[in-house]
Formats: sequence, C-alpha cells, structure tokens
Amino acid sequence: MAGTEVRPVTTLLSKREFVDLPFRLHGHNPSWVPPLRFAVYDRLSRRHPARAHQHWQLWTAHRGREPIGRIAACRDYLFDKHQGERWAWVGFFECVDDPEVAASLFDVALDWSRRQGAEVAIGPGNFTTNDEIGLLVEGFEHPATVMTTENPPYYEALWTGAGWEQVMDLYGYQFNRRDTDLSPRQSQALQRLRARSKVQLREMRRDDFEAEVGRFFEFYNQAWQQNWGYVPMPEAEIRHLARQLKPVLNPRWAFALERDGQVVGVCLTVPDVNQVMVKIRDGRLLPLGWARLLAGIKRVTNVRVLALGIRPDMQHTGLGPLLYGEIIERLRDDGLLSAEASWTLATNFKINRQIEAMGAHRYKVWRLYRHPL
Repeated sequence: MAGTEVRPVTTLLSKREFVDLPFRLHGHNPSWVPPLRFAVYDRLSRRHPARAHQHWQLWTAHRGREPIGRIAACRDYLFDKHQGERWAWVGFFECVDDPEVAASLFDVALDWSRRQGAEVAIGPGNFTTNDEIGLLVEGFEHPATVMTTENPPYYEALWTGAGWEQVMDLYGYQFNRRDTDLSPRQSQALQRLRARSKVQLREMRRDDFEAEVGRFFEFYNQAWQQNWGYVPMPEAEIRHLARQLKPVLNPRWAFALERDGQVVGVCLTVPDVNQVMVKIRDGRLLPLGWARLLAGIKRVTNVRVLALGIRPDMQHTGLGPLLYGEIIERLRDDGLLSAEASWTLATNFKINRQIEAMGAHRYKVWRLYRHPL
C-alpha cells in the first residue's frame, strides 16, 4: 500500500479538494449535516476580516491520488496580545479511521506551528473560540445544530493517540418544550427579579440593524473577555458574521435587557437551519439551495442560543434567569419543540447551574485538547 503524503494547499484546485473532503468521507451518512460550501470558502478566504490578525495554512493527506484527510493550523496574533500566550489553533480536521494518516496530519500542523513561534497547540478549532470549535465526545445520537461541530466517534482516539491532552470541555444544553416549563413559583420569582433590577426586555429592531450590530459589538467584548480562550472580535468580523446571519434572523429571538437605555444583557438565538441543510446534500445554495433553505426555515422546530451574556458589572444581580425564562416562554408561544444553549465552558459552574435550574439538561459535550510545542 502506498504511504501517506501530506501536501500544502496552495492552489484553487487544492482548496476545492480541501473543502470537498468531508463530503467524500461522510456524505454516505444520511444524518451528517453538510456544511455550506460558500461559508467554508469564505472563512478560508484571504479577504476574510480575521486575516488582518491571523495567519493560517491548510494541508490535505493523500494515498496515491485519493485524498484521505485534511488539517489546518492558525496563529492569531490578536489572541496572543490579549492573553499573553503564544497559541496555535489546529482545526478543520477530517480523516479516515487510520492513526498513521492522522499522525502525519498532526505532525505537519505542529511543525508549522513551532516555526510560527507558537508554544502550545489547541484544537480542534476552526479557528478560535469565535468560530466552530471542539471535538464531539458525547451526544452523537443528537443531530448537529447550526454552527456546531460534528464528527465520527473514532476521531477521539485519533487525537488522544497522537499525544493530545484534554484541556477544556464545552457543554450543550437542551430546553425541551415537552418537559421544560416555568413553575408558578419560578414565574413569580422572575417577575420580582425584573421589577427589582429595573430592566426592560426588548427585541431586535430589524429596521435599525446596523446600529444593533454596533451595540452587540460593544457588549460582546465586555461580557466575554474573562472567559477561557477568549479572543477579541473586531467590529469588522462581527459585522461580517451579522451579514451572513441577517437572512435567517428572527427578531423575536434576538433580544436584550436594558436599564436606563443601556444594554445589560443579550440573547442571540438563531433558527437551526441544519434541519434544512441535512437535505441539501451537496452543500450548495445555487441554483435551488437558497429557495429550499429560506422556505425550510419556516418549518424549523429547533433554535440554537448562540450567545447569551450579562454585562460584567451586572452579573452579581443574577439577571441570567430572566433571559433563560424568556427562552422557555417563547418556545411555548412560538410552537417550537426545543432550543439548544451551546456552548458553555465546563468550568462556568454558575451559568451551568442556572441553566439546569431552569429545566434544561446537558446532552452534548465537545472537547478541546492541547499539545505542547
């Protein structure tokens, strides 16, 4: 049998091969959700706004002419500056069930990371905590939701067998309308909390979309800056993401808590378009994919809580339950079946207890690994 050859992605043809690989490996699995090809190309484009502070390289693995694996590595210098660390992010990993192939991919990514001055590699991440990250290790029986990672169970052994060590777990919680509801006592407690804290809840103003994005930008980099692995998100990147989400955003599911005209908490929830994407097997929106996607969104029964946070100086007031209570009420009012809150850090005990107290149950775990350089 021919050996494994790992090649850098340097041409448009090799990038197409890189993007196509998951379709080759997993396309036979009817429950696998194809990624949007244009979204992958966009993230890996030299014109992506993150390129201003990131440097990355892609590789594919081959046996003969057949592509059998891929990997990417990234250095984010904005992260290094903020955290005082020198990390490399390793992601976009796909591979056949073969430790030799996986080891060959890891070797080239780690070697590149060393030469770029990194002291430790973290993965899988596509590329940072502002993107899709984590290796799914629990909850394989549940479909992947929008903008979360999925992978075969054998990937875990490929990572740990190559010397990667667990560094952080990420949790996914599910609110199920059937068995999640507020008791009269909880409803009364939330009403008292809202009155005592003097906050008002308002939905996103779609006719003021650009200004709303600006408000979220200011809030995001306040509320999450103390989190493990936090990477500042420049305004250009937030606006870039907002433009991609705008066609599917429902203003009822993007709401904020305000006090004295200032945003003190936000909840950004998006329809789980993966319920539609699982039927668009080639991952292409043209010529008919866009129509199928926009029509299918009306029948989506699940949403994903993409971002939920309280301003740091208000976190002692316990406002989080107000946002979670609103999610539960809107599940019932809008006729949806479930909502996924993901992800939360395993070490964020306070927020995880609050979610569980509101009736959600943990149903997925993604794992991040480290490899010293």
